[in-house]
Amino acid sequence: MKNYNYSKSSAFSIIEVLIWIFIFTMWLLSVYMLLQSSFNMNEDNKNRIVAANLAREWIELVRNIRDSNYKNIHKFNQINPKYSSNDAEDYSKWENIFQTWVYYKVWNNFNWWVSEFPIKLEKISNFWEGVADLEKMDNYRLCLDTENKYSYCDDNFTKKTNFYRYIKFDDLTYDSGWLNVTETDSYTLDSKVLWYAKWLHELDIKTILTDYKKL
Repeated sequence: MKNYNYSKSSAFSIIEVLIWIFIFTMWLLSVYMLLQSSFNMNEDNKNRIVAANLAREWIELVRNIRDSNYKNIHKFNQINPKYSSNDAEDYSKWENIFQTWVYYKVWNNFNWWVSEFPIKLEKISNFWEGVADLEKMDNYRLCLDTENKYSYCDDNFTKKTNFYRYIKFDDLTYDSGWLNVTETDSYTLDSKVLWYAKWLHELDIKTILTDYKKL
């Protein structure tokens, strides 16, 4: 009779297999979370860059209005630099100048046939702000037009974005030691952009707008 010698071969037990599967799964999950975090960070950085550029653009548009006012009517705070009147007091009427504590939309009208001043400043008559009011904020929501330019949503827009934009003028005040004094011929200009991505983000840039020719 022949004797057969069986060699002992090592094998993984079920518990060892489960442990290796668990370790591999955790490694895959860690890689996925790292990639997801990187994608989210890139998206957030992109949105912040776009928001900062949109906010700065509006500040430059308002400065353009001020400088055009100097050229056309020798004033600095009129909404439409091409507006003229024979009545000297009519220039300073409330509806014709920058108003404090009022929210505005500003945009550049690129239509070449428009005879009025191309930069438009329009009051936001129904202002809302907050996650619960996103639908009510549509009146100052930005869209992409047919040329992929950011503009307020109208008949020419092709895509709604998650960005909302407005400006606000405030009084420029300083503490004299006894009371707050309001500077004349000066404003604090707040250009603000909000966007919704999982939650509501905001970025605002503030600057001082003055009648520098009187300084």
